[in-house]
Amino acid sequence: MLLLIVSVVLVGFVGAGLAGITITVFLHRGLTHGAITLPGPVYSFGRWMTWSTTFMRHWEWRRVHRKHHLYVDTWIDDVRHDPHSPIVISQREGINGFRRVAWHMAGIFHAEARLPDVVDGTYELPTDRPLDRLDMTLFNRPVLGAVTAGVVYAVGLAVLVPLILGRHRSAGFEALCLLGGVVALAVHIGLVLRFGGAINSDCHKGKESTPGAGFALNVGRLSFLIFGEGEHLTHHLHPQLAQISRRWDLGWRVIQVLRALRLTSVAAERSQVLVTVS
Repeated sequence: MLLLIVSVVLVGFVGAGLAGITITVFLHRGLTHGAITLPGPVYSFGRWMTWSTTFMRHWEWRRVHRKHHLYVDTWIDDVRHDPHSPIVISQREGINGFRRVAWHMAGIFHAEARLPDVVDGTYELPTDRPLDRLDMTLFNRPVLGAVTAGVVYAVGLAVLVPLILGRHRSAGFEALCLLGGVVALAVHIGLVLRFGGAINSDCHKGKESTPGAGFALNVGRLSFLIFGEGEHLTHHLHPQLAQISRRWDLGWRVIQVLRALRLTSVAAERSQVLVTVS
């Protein structure tokens, strides 16, 4: 039983890790900011990974994040504002905005995605690929992606765990593995939401506002946990950089592998851009 529990948690961690890499490399640095190129095969694979590991619509993520950069930590009206600024939430709602962003990013994101400027593509660029039939018929159904991931987890546990334990399959054990798949999916989603919240809460606790970056700051220790996204102030000032953090940038390591395989190229090297923040 202990091995099954460990296996379930480990599967959830692996799934969350794949989601984190998908978010930082494909959705963030590639799709949103164009810091890396996304040739056809990489773009197609990224869409599949977004659907099956992050359970979000890739075009909504791109639009909401661009809106965050445009209105970082500011509020103009109900449409023109930072989608998930803990500063704005604290000021306008009289609550702890940092706690809300840290733990409730899913609700914040989905509410923002329904606003007219996100729906109508206000934040799209001429270089963005238009949505195709696959986007509308499959990738437009993120809940189906989550259900698919849960089924894959359950089947994987049902097949592999009996082999590891050296025991025969039984209806009861396979039912337990099905429950394990649900728990693994919950671990997966919980980790993704928590670390996504950390980027937008812990990394916006600066004491002074920087033009173009709001209250963003660099939190180096977070880079190890969030795949190199810890240097948030650096990113806001230089979103074209494919390498965000100087250390512990796992996303950058993945990009280096893709570049070595000639599957991508970068818009600008970190060494080529004057980075004046610490």
